Amino acid sequence: MTDNLHDERLFAYKVRHALDHGIDNLDGITRNKLQAARQNALTHHKGKSAVVGLSLAGIGHFTSDILLPQARTLAALFALAIGVTGTYYWNNFQQAEENEEIDSALLADDLPINAYLDHGFHAWLEQPSEPSQSLQE
Repeated sequence: MTDNLHDERLFAYKVRHALDHGIDNLDGITRNKLQAARQNALTHHKGKSAVVGLSLAGIGHFTSDILLPQARTLAALFALAIGVTGTYYWNNFQQAEENEEIDSALLADDLPINAYLDHGFHAWLEQPSEPSQSLQE
């Protein structure tokens, strides 16, 4: 690994030396254009090589290239999911309150004392209620 790095640096040094040596033979306009192009390339290179955050096994790429452009959509979908879930639970609580009121009204209804003393009434109360029987009656 260090041999490759050393070879690359040696090659870069030789290329830079050759370019510096050849620049003496260029006219001023060409030198200015080359200098401007070099500055432009360095500016773009510095912007792309800056590390914004850690990139853990591709997670950084996934986050910056896929999730961030879609963040507004993901936030809207998350809010919609929370709203739907909240509405579902709210409706269940409302239904439970309505059933509680109905049960309280039925239990608070005044029955004659004979109904409480009737053995058949107690047997009827102990039977499990089936929806099909109540619809047929």
